[in-house]
Amino acid sequence: MATIRDVAKLAGVGIGTVSRVLSGNGSVSNKTLGKVNEAMTALNFKPNTSAQSLSSKRYNTIGLWGTITSGELDRATLTKIERELQPFDVKLIITDGERNSPNQPNASRKSIDNLINKGCDGLIIWGSDLPEFDILQLEKEFPNIVLLNNKVEAIASKSFAFNHYQGGFLAGQYLLDNGHKNIACITGWLDTEDANLRHNGFLDALNASKINIHKDLIYRGDYTFEKGYEGSNYLLNQAPPFTAIFCANDQSAMSAISALHSKGVNVPNDVSIIGYDNMNIASYTTPPLTTINIPTKKMAISAIRKLINLCYGADLEIDYDFKVNLIKRKSVINLNNIKS
Repeated sequence: MATIRDVAKLAGVGIGTVSRVLSGNGSVSNKTLGKVNEAMTALNFKPNTSAQSLSSKRYNTIGLWGTITSGELDRATLTKIERELQPFDVKLIITDGERNSPNQPNASRKSIDNLINKGCDGLIIWGSDLPEFDILQLEKEFPNIVLLNNKVEAIASKSFAFNHYQGGFLAGQYLLDNGHKNIACITGWLDTEDANLRHNGFLDALNASKINIHKDLIYRGDYTFEKGYEGSNYLLNQAPPFTAIFCANDQSAMSAISALHSKGVNVPNDVSIIGYDNMNIASYTTPPLTTINIPTKKMAISAIRKLINLCYGADLEIDYDFKVNLIKRKSVINLNNIKS
C-alpha cells in the first residue's frame, strides 16, 4: 500500500507539500498540485487516518532533531520543554539525526523526513549542522519548524541562537586580563557555524591585544570528553609553552583538567582552564570551572513556545534576547598577581 512518503518521492516534493495538498491548507502551485495528484493516481494512493492526521495537525507530537555535533541538552532543559508542552497535551520525540557526508549528501534530510513520518506537528532543528539551503527548503515544505542554537536570517522569527562570537571573545579577553599571553585552545567541531563563531571571537580577542596563538597550540576537537583529553595530551607535547587553555565546551574543559592532573600539571597554578556552556556540573569540578554561560533553558523555552504558537494557534510570549556572560570560578589564575 502506497504511503504519503511514496507519493512525495514520486512527485519530487516534500512530505509537507503532500500534506498541504491533502488538507487544502497552505499555498501549493498548480504545477506542484498536478504532480502530487498524478503521483497519487499512479500509486492508487488512498489517504489514511495517519495522512489526514498529518495534514490536520492531530498528532499532538513535536519532534526534536539534532546530530552528534549539536552538543547535549541536559535533563533540566528537556524537562522545561516538556513542561511547556504539557498544557497542550503534546508529547516530544527526540532523535539522533544523520549528518551529510560525501557518500550520503542527503542523509540529514532523509533522517528529518523519517522523523516527520513518525507523525510530528512541528520540528525543533537543534544545532547548526544542517546547511542553510536545506533548512530553507524544509521550511517551505514543512513550515512548522524552529531552529535551536542556530540563526537563518530568512526565517529569523523561527531562529533562536546565542552570540557565540561574543562568548568566545569574552573567554579570550578574560585570559588576557589575567595576564596570560601564551594561550592554547581545544576547538569545537569547526565545520559548524557556532563552533567557528566562538573560535573566531576567541582569536579576535587575542589579536586585538596583538597576541597571536601559535598554530601548534590549536587542537581541533569535537566537543567530546575524549577529544578534550586527547587535546590536552597533544598540547603538552608541543614545544611552545602555554599558561592557559580555552576549551570550546565544558566537556572538553573537564577532561582537559583530568588529563593535565594525570600528568602532574596543576590547574590553575601551572595551567589555567576556561570552558564554555556552564553545564550544571561545572561548579563541582576540581577546581570549579570558569566558563562562559549560555542561557540554554531560556532559549529552549522560547523556541518551543514559538513552535506551539505555529502548530496549535497559541499566543505565548516569545523572547529572542539570550545574553552570554562570564562565570568566574577557580580554574583561572591571575598571573598579574604573581611576583616574578
